[in-house]
Amino acid sequence: MLGSIVGFGVMCPTNPAFHSMLTTFSLAVVAGYQSVWGVKPALHTPLMSITNAISGVTAVGGLLLLGGGMMPHNTIQALAAISVFVSAINISGGFLVTKRMLDMFRRKSDPVEHNYLLAIPGTVGIGTMLAAHAAGVPNIYQCGYLFSSLCCIAGIAGLADQTTARLGASMGMTGIVGGISTALAQLSFPPAVFAQAMILLGSATAIGGTIGHNVPITELPQTVAAFHALVGVAASLTSIASFMGTGNPDGLHKVACFLGSAIGAITVTGSLAAYFKLAGIIKNGYDLPMKNVINRPLMAGNIAAFAALMGTASHGVGLSAVCGTAVLTAVLGWNITNSIGSADMPVAITVLNSYSGWALCAEGFMLNNPMLTIVGSLIGSSGAILSYIMCKAMNRSLGNVIFGSYAELGGEMAKVEGTHTESTSTEVSEMLA
Repeated sequence: MLGSIVGFGVMCPTNPAFHSMLTTFSLAVVAGYQSVWGVKPALHTPLMSITNAISGVTAVGGLLLLGGGMMPHNTIQALAAISVFVSAINISGGFLVTKRMLDMFRRKSDPVEHNYLLAIPGTVGIGTMLAAHAAGVPNIYQCGYLFSSLCCIAGIAGLADQTTARLGASMGMTGIVGGISTALAQLSFPPAVFAQAMILLGSATAIGGTIGHNVPITELPQTVAAFHALVGVAASLTSIASFMGTGNPDGLHKVACFLGSAIGAITVTGSLAAYFKLAGIIKNGYDLPMKNVINRPLMAGNIAAFAALMGTASHGVGLSAVCGTAVLTAVLGWNITNSIGSADMPVAITVLNSYSGWALCAEGFMLNNPMLTIVGSLIGSSGAILSYIMCKAMNRSLGNVIFGSYAELGGEMAKVEGTHTESTSTEVSEMLA
């Protein structure tokens, strides 16, 4: 680990912004590890849901690239607008789905909670930042991003225990609102662009809220998977747009754009495959031809694209490499996730959740935004730890869940022997009574 840190220093010896971001990244990874290590098993799915909702902070990345007027004027601005739109759908829908999951733990005898009162200090904090912005206070935006990041950390940590879960959800929502408000203040959009941003955020919030409110309780897990795909779309499009808008990107920017595009794309198709399997749309599998042999060529193609990106000064070749890796990893994400058994989909979703965090982290390095780096590192590390915890509970390795199957554990499948007894839900309830 020390060797890796020294290696980063050798790669970017004169870039203080990178060193500062690397410190932020490292501390956030530790925070993510500590936040979810003791999570209660019953809260695994709500934790996945809130981390997904918080990862909708990809909207900030889209806002940083937004432009034009009431409508985008070029491809870069259009990609940024799509990123903002799908991220806002994920945010509102994700938090509402989390709330509905937590509502299932409520008992009639539970005391009345007043977590909505958290809006008071949240409003005061965000209002103070906006007032400082209006007064021209320098560097206030970094404080706004820090405030939002700490709220997001508290939000994820709160979901580790039933007694703090609802408060954690409110904290996470406060963090996202604060982050978006800080980005809008920092950018000081002209009225037309500001109107575009508000239309995107407002309409998408309404759509996400409608989806989250109306989806049946039994379909909440696959809804989380579908929302994951939106985060991947936002991360990948923002990475491509950022590369398109940078005339002469340095090595760090190239790496960040490549990783954001690749990880975002694998999150999109992997999440869609998980959604289709959990929703029963894919029952017997929808396999790609020669699915067991194409993963290695796909990985080789990604390595070749990365080498081409880092070894060329041509912007066109570099853009082709960034877009090409999105296509290759999209196929890879579908192929891997579609091969995972339906019973293992919860673990697959936590892995995809971790992917979305690392894509968000890449955006933070790419756009030099501390909030994206902190929240991305937090989600990436917490998702990875949660995946490990769930695999340990099944007495299986993560590699076996993602790349293997029960059939591969002991050679041939065991033969079905003996007799079985069938029962109905009514008979079971009578026996329990």
